[in-house]
Amino acid sequence: MYKGRKFTLAMNEKELSERTAPDAFTPYAMLGVGAEQYEALPEREKLALKWLVRASDLIDHVALRLDHPYNLEFERFLRANTNDKSVKMTLDLFNGQRGIFAHEKSGTPVALTHDVEPRLGRGLYPYDLSIDEFHDILIRMLESGQDKKVKQILNQRTVVDRCFGNQLVPIDYTLAFQYAFRPAANALKMAADCTENPDFKEYLKYQAEALLENRPWVDCAADKKWATLQTGPLEFTLGRECYDDAMTPTVLKNPKLKSMLDDRGITPYAKDNLGTTVGIVDTAGTDYLLKIKQYLPMMASKMPRNSEYSQTISNNSKQNMVDVDVVSVGGHNAAYRSQITLAFNLPNADKLAVKTGGGHRTVYLKQMRQAKYGNGIDAKLNALLTPEQHKYFSVQALHDFTILHENMHSLGPKEGLESLGEYKNIIEEHKADAGSIAMLDELVHVGFFTPQQRAELIVSWIVAYLYPGANFSRAHAKRNIMQHNMLFECGAIKLDTNGRLVINPDAVVARGQQMLRDVIDIQLSKNPDLARKYIEKYALWTPQLQSLGTKLAAVDKQRNSYVAEPLADTLRQRQK
Repeated sequence: MYKGRKFTLAMNEKELSERTAPDAFTPYAMLGVGAEQYEALPEREKLALKWLVRASDLIDHVALRLDHPYNLEFERFLRANTNDKSVKMTLDLFNGQRGIFAHEKSGTPVALTHDVEPRLGRGLYPYDLSIDEFHDILIRMLESGQDKKVKQILNQRTVVDRCFGNQLVPIDYTLAFQYAFRPAANALKMAADCTENPDFKEYLKYQAEALLENRPWVDCAADKKWATLQTGPLEFTLGRECYDDAMTPTVLKNPKLKSMLDDRGITPYAKDNLGTTVGIVDTAGTDYLLKIKQYLPMMASKMPRNSEYSQTISNNSKQNMVDVDVVSVGGHNAAYRSQITLAFNLPNADKLAVKTGGGHRTVYLKQMRQAKYGNGIDAKLNALLTPEQHKYFSVQALHDFTILHENMHSLGPKEGLESLGEYKNIIEEHKADAGSIAMLDELVHVGFFTPQQRAELIVSWIVAYLYPGANFSRAHAKRNIMQHNMLFECGAIKLDTNGRLVINPDAVVARGQQMLRDVIDIQLSKNPDLARKYIEKYALWTPQLQSLGTKLAAVDKQRNSYVAEPLADTLRQRQK
């Protein structure tokens, strides 16, 4: 019998039924039972896959804790009361958004209980810690010579706890979450024993060790090895990204504290969330991705002000990429919060592996993109786009745009971006989009794209990333709204007499080139005020966007989504 805390549900049965109706709560379906990709694997790789799913599930548990301190307790409460219909539907929503708090597709906040609140510090800092108290404590610590501890508090991989009420203590992830990291490491070692691919085996051993010990060089070794993986049947990613920590960057807004940190050479790093991906590498899809690799040095040479920063791309490019049939995702990668991860380019620039010369690797998630772009597109086009341009919409073009976007993350400035504070991520995401459009003419010139593909990519990108409401919930959505406003501003897009989009591809490319110049200037300036003013100018829900959003909402009833993992569920049963 459940004896923990009891929670009150935030929604009644009617609202829950509406939110979990099939047209409102849609699945992202991963590989199914009997999938040919799985059946074609050698038996030892199938065994390895089972252990990788186990490791992913354990890390997902930690990701829930990092997201909010009450997520796990709330989940236990729901699971103990699933005989109640409303509780069962709430659990379904919790599993879809992976937490108590999220945003639906329109950007509307979702809270599954009002008994606890969303906090800036998430599960990374004490639940009751305010920004002012946080800054005051850090200032006192610096004044008393606790520089090393402050640096650890402002590190990517520590959670922060209270000590004696008014003191803060950093705890490394490997210690704070050893209850999950140790069995996850064991699962990775078991997978390493099973797989017959020597490079993948070596990576899994490094990654297992990195979960057991607080040694940055082990993380570095795991990241560097992962970034070299190009061949082999299986994929396992433990991604560490910093999109959700809004507390740490606030220190840059306190002039006294920032000055003290600067004087001591302490750089505040937003803390890592965790995301996992388990899958089977698609060789044909990977071959398609690799076609762009030969053009990356050319793209690097065309970047604005490229002589003023170090490039990680050269003629001997350290950029690998794979297309993956997804079996399971966990943590950040599994959370539907107005959108979901389609691909990722790691490690991020703040990681030691990159700072010491390691490369990058991009993983594209086939089932995610198929689910995102495959539903109800004809109705959306009829509502949003002038009929003469329907011929330019292409799901393949959206995949091509994602490929460009992820590779653009490897171009441009990498050092000093932490100085942009809370604006770092949205500026970087905007750069990746702007660069994707800015490089199109160069890629047509060298024969990578045809003029037809150029038009398809532009039209598909503009239409696919419209929102039914004012979605400012995450960097990815916010920068899309900014970009649409920039394109309206210069006339690259406009509305016809029926309120549908008319797109001028040449003008879009020209504005994309200007966007890229502007964003590189901001990154090189290292000036958060410049970034803030740029974002505030364009992050507006305008009448044009409201008109398009209303049309989209009328034909697209989706509000939330969830990940379905039939093959992974079967593998989980085999673990019992």
